[in-house]
Amino acid sequence: MNTPTPTRRRFEQDAYRRDGQARVVAVTERGIVLDETGFYAEGGGQPGDTGTLQTAAGATLRVTDTRYLPGRLRIGHQVADPGNLQPGDTVAFVIDWARRYRHMRMHTALHVLCALVDAPVTGCAIHAGRGRIDFDLPESGLRREDLDAALQRVIGEDRPVHAREEDGARGGEYTRRAAPGEGDTLRVVTIDGLDRQPCGGTHVRATGELAGIRVARIHKKSRRARRVALIDEAATEVAE
Repeated sequence: MNTPTPTRRRFEQDAYRRDGQARVVAVTERGIVLDETGFYAEGGGQPGDTGTLQTAAGATLRVTDTRYLPGRLRIGHQVADPGNLQPGDTVAFVIDWARRYRHMRMHTALHVLCALVDAPVTGCAIHAGRGRIDFDLPESGLRREDLDAALQRVIGEDRPVHAREEDGARGGEYTRRAAPGEGDTLRVVTIDGLDRQPCGGTHVRATGELAGIRVARIHKKSRRARRVALIDEAATEVAE
């Protein structure tokens, strides 16, 4: 049995890429598969991208979700009706950039919290204007005001954020706490002088881009779980 050729994930090389062209590889019930894409596929707590595919015939297909197909080699772009689209056709793709950028901001902010809270992460969720992260903290002295002040300090420091591929077989000197998406990829995301974690998500270029994100609430979810909720007060702003 032949192994399918993986979708080239252009969002890993350039999270700020908003559009491009690609060739249709397959049209399946799970979505349209392209040879390459700028659409982020759901994973690590981050939702899949939405946007449009423009066919050579002039049709505009609305992408309502983007997810990995079984085996996580290929990515399906979900549309209501693919029409007459066939393998070999060329399409132009455009992601919903405003939504994606909000996800990038929130995902990066959760990485900052991983470094600020000395506890293992047990879960997270990312949305366009809000997010949350759960810590294993049986007894917590966390105060919302203190954690928010620490977050704002990191934002003000405008620390560079970058990602690169590393050999996961050799392991690495990662931050002890687990970041969202750990284990999904060999791609390592680093916030200079603060956090270094394996992660397949999309992130901003520097923590200064997180201005407007604040700690909204800290509450107890169970005997061992504390949930930190974030809100993005600048969710309407988009990076140029």
